[in-house]
Amino acid sequence: MKQLILPLNFPPVFDEKEFVVGSTNEEAYNWLLRWPDWPHPCLSIYGEKGCGKTHLSRIWQVRTQATYLESRDFNTVPLESLIEGSNLFILDDAHLIEKEEALFHFYNHIIASKGNLLILSRIPPARWEKKLPDLRSRLKTIPAIKIHSPDEKLLVPVIQKLFNDAHLKVEEEVTHFLVKHMERSFESARFWVEALNSSALINKRRITIPLVREILLTQDLAEKHL
Repeated sequence: MKQLILPLNFPPVFDEKEFVVGSTNEEAYNWLLRWPDWPHPCLSIYGEKGCGKTHLSRIWQVRTQATYLESRDFNTVPLESLIEGSNLFILDDAHLIEKEEALFHFYNHIIASKGNLLILSRIPPARWEKKLPDLRSRLKTIPAIKIHSPDEKLLVPVIQKLFNDAHLKVEEEVTHFLVKHMERSFESARFWVEALNSSALINKRRITIPLVREILLTQDLAEKHL
């Protein structure tokens, strides 16, 4: 088999109608629908890479017109510029923020302005390793909702969505076959869709069960995945 080219980095579709709701993410989805009736001004949604946190945040952003920030913005842009003219925010990869005092004052701005903050991270705020005592105490009060690892029932539509995002027409029986033979995680789903897309392009083949079987049995590719 010819060498595969990874990754392809096809852009995801973040429309609400494209979000796949299942038992592993239903709680997080329902919490967003409860806004503005949250019990706390801030809400944390956390989980593994690729689990749908960003997709959920974009759904909430459409509803609220919240300002979207990433941790790298927070680490490089003065706080005054970040909060100017807004009290509704999404903070992605928030656990990577290094400026603890700025984050503390940012939190206080949310409270004082009667705003809301949606926090996205790999781990809940209560477990972030922060040195500032006042910041730690505030982070521990934030409700945190986990998006769990997907089961087979959820993975099938998730993988089908990834194929659709890549403009690939793949039969559902192929997706079911892939799900039964892969690691059940969101990151694994994206990996295998990219791998199959790459192989299909290079070898000028449709994505079928025989192709999936070949890719799954390719030892070099499996080692890269691990």
